[in-house]
Amino acid sequence: MSAATSVAASPARDTLVREAERRAARRAAGVTVRVVATIGAWYWAIFAVIAVAVVLGTVRWGSGMDQGVVDAQLGGSSRWFVLVLGLIIPAAYLRLHVAAGGTRRSMTTGTVRGALVSGLLIGAVTALYLVGERALFGALDLTWAREFGLPVGGYGGIALTVVSEALVAATYYLVGATIAAGYYRLGVVRGSLYILVALVPAALVDLASRTGVTALVLGPESLPDGAAGVLLGLAAGAAAVALAAWLFSAPLRSVPLRPAV
Repeated sequence: MSAATSVAASPARDTLVREAERRAARRAAGVTVRVVATIGAWYWAIFAVIAVAVVLGTVRWGSGMDQGVVDAQLGGSSRWFVLVLGLIIPAAYLRLHVAAGGTRRSMTTGTVRGALVSGLLIGAVTALYLVGERALFGALDLTWAREFGLPVGGYGGIALTVVSEALVAATYYLVGATIAAGYYRLGVVRGSLYILVALVPAALVDLASRTGVTALVLGPESLPDGAAGVLLGLAAGAAAVALAAWLFSAPLRSVPLRPAV
């Protein structure tokens, strides 16, 4: 092959490589979205039934409730099962991904995209649930209020839940993936230490969304009120996703895939 032919073929090869990377990333994202959507659908169906039973039970045999069921769980109930799925899915899929022609980079890209799409789905379902919960409280003459969440009340706050809960879910999924990647790459001792680093984005997104354990410890009023608080919360939530994505990609770039691993 002449030098001119080699130069002409190079852009074509680069195009094929980029297209292969994009296909591999789409596959990785699809795996994440399918599993999270399936497990999430079952989770929220069961959660909604239990929540309705709890509300009706407190009205029938108690004095009713003064806060919603989700709010009683510090403003968000999806983060823990999403964290567990983050621990499992990327670790289980990595070798298949590479064997099918993907790369660690396309695995990282696909996992992050899948986490964001899955987060939006969870955010939408959470907002839909909150609309139903508020309607149920109204039908039972109970006062519905939220202590946790960004500082916007009523249906505006519920709509904002789509975005804030999407950031929470995406961050927690990537935190789980980071923990698994840390163990794969660093071993038991250093991987266990890496957990402390991996949990930083989770603490940040809790603080940003005014939900979760961090919000409970520091108080949901940790951020300013009004538009400034909303914008700061959303910006900090986006930063948490970006940090979690980077912490996931760092050990994944050099994860060994030998049969003994």
